[in-house]
Amino acid sequence: MLIKLSGGTVYDPVHGINGEQRDIYIRDGHITRKPSANVKIDKVYDLRGKIVMAGAIDIHTHIGGGKVNIARIMLPEDHRDDPVSKTSVTRAGCGHAVPSTLTTGYRYAEMGYTACFEPAMLPSNARQVHMEMADTPIVDKGAYALLGSDDFFLRMLAAKKDQEAISDYVGWIINATQAIAIKVVNPGGISAFKFNQRKLNLDETNQYYGVTPRDILIKLARAVRELGIPHPLHVHGCNLGVPGNMQTTLDTINAVEGMPLP
Repeated sequence: MLIKLSGGTVYDPVHGINGEQRDIYIRDGHITRKPSANVKIDKVYDLRGKIVMAGAIDIHTHIGGGKVNIARIMLPEDHRDDPVSKTSVTRAGCGHAVPSTLTTGYRYAEMGYTACFEPAMLPSNARQVHMEMADTPIVDKGAYALLGSDDFFLRMLAAKKDQEAISDYVGWIINATQAIAIKVVNPGGISAFKFNQRKLNLDETNQYYGVTPRDILIKLARAVRELGIPHPLHVHGCNLGVPGNMQTTLDTINAVEGMPLP
C-alpha cells in the first residue's frame, strides 16, 4: 500500500529539515521516495496546517504499577469527572490526572508520542505492570526495574559480595521482570526511611544495612555497564524531595566514576 501525507510541515533535524512544507510517501510502513507519475497512490491524507515529525519518546512516564493504581483508587472523582466516550476508533475510558490504560494510549498518540517507558517497576509487581502496559494501546512500551532499596540487593552489599555476584543479580532481575533498564530512586534512602532516617547523603551510612548511597550507585552502574544494558543506570538522586538537596544531587552525579547517568 502506498500512502501520501500531503502538505504537512515537516521537522526532521537528522536530515536538516526544520519546518518545510512537503509531501511524505509511505510504502508498506516505510518512508519512500516520491513515486513516478503513473504509480497509483492508495490513500492521501491532507496534512496542511499540521506538523509531521518522528514519533516522540517519553523515557520517564508512570503508566503502570502500584503507584498508578493507588492514585486511581484515591481519585475516584478524577474518573467520574472526566469520562471519555467510545468512538468509531476508540474504546471508552476515563481519568485526567491518572487516566485509564486505554485513555493513556489515546492521549499519548494525540500528542504525537509513539513510545512510553514506565520508569519504576518494582520487581515483585512486574506482572501487573506488564499487564497494564499491554492494555495501553497504540504506543510502544517498556519498563525499568527499580533497585537501590531492594532488601536482597542491600543484604548482598552488606555481606561484601563481589561485583560479579552483584551483576549476576542485576542480570537475573532484568530477565525475570522483562525490564529494559535499572532504575534507582534516592539510593538506599527509601530503605533508610523505614528505620527513621529521614535523610541520607551520598556518603552517609544506612543504619540498618551499613552501606552508603555511593556504594549502591557504583555497584549498580558497573553492573549495568558490564551486562551491556543499553540504557544507563537511571537515577533519581539522594535526598529526593528534601529541601536544599542541590549539593547532594551534584555529588550523586559525580559519584559514578565517569559512568553515564541519564
